[in-house]
Amino acid sequence: MESGTMKRSRWGRARFGGSSGVLISISLAIGAAISTGAGALFVALGDVERPILAFALMTMMSLPASAALGWALLVDRSTLAGALEKPDDSIESGWYDKAASGAFGDVLLVGGLGAAGFAVAWIDGPLTWAVSGLVLFAMLDFAVRHQWLKRSEA
Repeated sequence: MESGTMKRSRWGRARFGGSSGVLISISLAIGAAISTGAGALFVALGDVERPILAFALMTMMSLPASAALGWALLVDRSTLAGALEKPDDSIESGWYDKAASGAFGDVLLVGGLGAAGFAVAWIDGPLTWAVSGLVLFAMLDFAVRHQWLKRSEA
């Protein structure tokens, strides 16, 4: 069946066929398996006073994200209502690419100059603060560039 004649739905269909209900059921099963593993790993590696409660909380809190991961891995994009045929050719994808490449250049420049400046000034500090600051700068730089491109080209 061609994608143009296939009925699209909000939740889409699985790549291997079946209805939206099958896709959601399998996604929930994948999510439950991943969440159960995450809960068991949390209890095994952590120092918890109430292991059953910690296992249940970790499993329930990670279930939505892990089920969404299962759905994202299995869904056929061509069956989603409102999905673009070629998302890489969209203007939003162009904005993302331009903003990401510009932010990457800025991160290299700021990271290099910052490291040189700290070395010359003999500033010694925790590495986590420096990396956290660089990541924060990268995120803000990307967000500003993306918004600027969106407003200037839209």
